[in-house]
Amino acid sequence: MGMYSVATELSTFKKTSAIKARVIRTYLVPLRKGSSEIKSKEIVFHDSEGTVIHATIPKSLLDKFINSFEECKVYAVKNFFVVSNYLFYKTSLHEYMMQFNHDTIWKEIRSDNIPWHMYRLKSSPSLRGNPSLNEKELIDIIGRVVEIHAPQQKTFGGHNAKLIDFVLEDSLGNRISCTFWDDYVPKIEAYYQSELTDPVVVLIQFCRIKYGVRDGDVKICSAYDVTQALFDLDSQEFKTFRESLRDPEYQTPMRSIASLSSLSYNNTFDESTSHGMDLVTITELYGMDKIGEFWVAAKINGIETPNDWFYLSCPRKGCNKKLKVSEGVLKCFKCNTTWEDGVLRFKVKLRVVDMKGNASFMLWDRECFELIGIAASDLHELHKDTTKPPKQIQDLVNRCMLFRISAKTEHISKLDSAFPVFKINTDQQLLKQHCPEILGIPEEEVNTKMLSLEDDEIREGFLSDEADSPIATLPPFSGEAADGSVKRSLIDEFSSTQGCKKVKQHRVKVEKID
Repeated sequence: MGMYSVATELSTFKKTSAIKARVIRTYLVPLRKGSSEIKSKEIVFHDSEGTVIHATIPKSLLDKFINSFEECKVYAVKNFFVVSNYLFYKTSLHEYMMQFNHDTIWKEIRSDNIPWHMYRLKSSPSLRGNPSLNEKELIDIIGRVVEIHAPQQKTFGGHNAKLIDFVLEDSLGNRISCTFWDDYVPKIEAYYQSELTDPVVVLIQFCRIKYGVRDGDVKICSAYDVTQALFDLDSQEFKTFRESLRDPEYQTPMRSIASLSSLSYNNTFDESTSHGMDLVTITELYGMDKIGEFWVAAKINGIETPNDWFYLSCPRKGCNKKLKVSEGVLKCFKCNTTWEDGVLRFKVKLRVVDMKGNASFMLWDRECFELIGIAASDLHELHKDTTKPPKQIQDLVNRCMLFRISAKTEHISKLDSAFPVFKINTDQQLLKQHCPEILGIPEEEVNTKMLSLEDDEIREGFLSDEADSPIATLPPFSGEAADGSVKRSLIDEFSSTQGCKKVKQHRVKVEKID
């Protein structure tokens, strides 16, 4: 072992250990709420292995350390007590923490061999309904602020408090509600009052996970003095998040809501589970003079292109754009990279109906996997020897659900343009609550007769569109990733299905394309 220990080697029996680590966070803890008297100074470090460990400086030593330790810088620290991690809300799950004493010495040093592990980002889907998460562990999360509620004054235990609610959206459109208290309110409130039209990216560091009474309900809350909100920085974490956003032309508008706090409505992780959920009909959708995202209750009346249900996408994480043949090779024009292999992803164009209207909706990879329960690559493997559309795709017909769609001017003005679907909800209770009439739409008589035909050739003629589909003559990757102006970059980085489906790369021999 060298002159420095790593966090995992610390022991309560040693008080002369030395550690070299980077400061993640430093903050002061007041003696009591609203007091100007300081109780302690707290520091969160990570060592060369990325292990996070908390350090505390008691009140008696504040004069010695009050102006020491800056965030992001690296320090060598020696002669400290190693004590049990007694914090209730933990910045680190390490068994021990460091406690400075009168013999503790420190020095800022070069950071050449100390990596950058300032944040431990959690994705929104990974928080929902995850029993393995420790609610006492403080986490980091990043997203775009797309909705801000008016600040509110509340009274708790006889003390007045101020709170503000806002909603974060990740790169796939997953949303999570957040509540900030007291000292954290002014910065968020500034954005509320500024009436910005474009969402800002915020990274919330060391925040609490708060689960509701219903399974899967979750909120993000500020945690006393340690939570920090960082807005639109130039760090790599912000750059990576912006690059992972779906179609860069698409922008979810920010909304400032001059109403009661979202706490009054018992909001949950997903607005689709809220009792205050607003729906629009397909007829209303085409009659709107504004663009944005809307919930639509509809029944799948058919698959418009049942044989053209997948495309070959770029294997680069966070891209997922369609690969095209250029100069005899497969190329992603977004990454400007050539590939020998690609990843099959779903792309299913639906014809949906409600009580009065009908429209085309485009289902992408994440939603298809949720409905079908099998990866596109696996489904293609099962049906590669037949020209018939997979039964799993056809079985989507007659299903009723709630669709979260994006409506742009071109979708509304062009009736043949498909609305991209960014979220679905198949909860029968919600369907009964919001749109019971949709569940009662009977199957068309012609559909029933068609499905009862015994002649396979006639049946195949009805169900297949081989004459128009490129699948009949081209290799599997020939499915389009976009239909006209309908685009979407499907990001698996934050996907709730990332951990449960196996993505396979498919080798495509380019010479077969010509």
